[in-house]
Amino acid sequence: MKIAIVSPYSWAHPGGVNNHIEGLSAELARHGHDVTVVAPDGGVPPDGARFVTAGRSLPIPANGSTARVALAPGTGARIKHILEDGAYDVVHVHEPLVPFVSTSAVMGAPARVVGTFHAAGEDGSALHCLARMLFKRVHVRLDVLIAVSEPARLLASRYFPGEYEIVPNGVDLIRFTPGGDRPDKFPKGGPVVLFVGRNEPRKGIDVLLRAFPAVARDVPGCSLVLAGSGFEEEKVKRELAPELWDRVTVVGFVNNEDLPAYYSAADVFCAPALGGESFGIILLEANASGTPAVASDIPGYAGVLASTGGGTLFANGDSTDLARALCEVLLDENRRADLAAAGLAGVNQFSWEHLASRLESLYFPPH
Repeated sequence: MKIAIVSPYSWAHPGGVNNHIEGLSAELARHGHDVTVVAPDGGVPPDGARFVTAGRSLPIPANGSTARVALAPGTGARIKHILEDGAYDVVHVHEPLVPFVSTSAVMGAPARVVGTFHAAGEDGSALHCLARMLFKRVHVRLDVLIAVSEPARLLASRYFPGEYEIVPNGVDLIRFTPGGDRPDKFPKGGPVVLFVGRNEPRKGIDVLLRAFPAVARDVPGCSLVLAGSGFEEEKVKRELAPELWDRVTVVGFVNNEDLPAYYSAADVFCAPALGGESFGIILLEANASGTPAVASDIPGYAGVLASTGGGTLFANGDSTDLARALCEVLLDENRRADLAAAGLAGVNQFSWEHLASRLESLYFPPH
């Protein structure tokens, strides 16, 4: 079967939605399907799939972050032309209400259209409210509605009612595994707490930096590694006492090829996001790497760790409780091992092999 998978977000800038698409596309190609990814800008196509650019993107503030989307005149016509020329059997559009790549793909696809909603927001969404007014026909055109989690379903269905299938994000269990070489930039000796993500307020890095002095005091030799874009080492150090500077390593952006080694080398992975996370792909990647997670108790993270059993939660935004949770895991070797083992077993349900088969049943339902 010919499948087009459409993302509204720049393929040149990795993120949760595009990581989802990359894993899904590669697995569908392994299943024997002819897969094409359509997204703004350029980049390396997923294994076994093709890539077609949807045009150039621009950075737009969204959901406490920055989304790079294609808004140039003619984008809609370009997308319609791509889909008509491809003669696809199914067009799977991610974030179908994001203009103009996704909305145009839904309305212009001469095929069965599947839409996956990724975003979550406990307090609603002004963007979804606007989309309800502008893109109601887009929602009606979708043949299948999918949400990656219950929080994502609750947000989407508030504005666009319907029957949603829950198909979560997945993880590549071949890429993310325990063991492997320790990255050169990793601290030598002592337990390591790892953070992976962009340096944005909603990711909760300030909560982690406020918690770290207590962790450094109570856990001998403990260090913190910050991996992700937007970090400046000098600014990070200004948040900490000078005696802690040599216990924090800022590595900056880590490419997809090198990232698994960071997860597997860490003793604990920390996800302190304050909200707006529909799902915790980073928690799956840590668990698949044999690393237990300590995460804020927001719904998207709580649901993942309840399923895998590979971590523990702390009170959202509470640096004192975060320090407590990190110390408890770091200082108790048996508990850390139990959480790691549970995570390795629990993460199997999120393998792309399993999830791709589930999506195939939605793409091509029995007659």
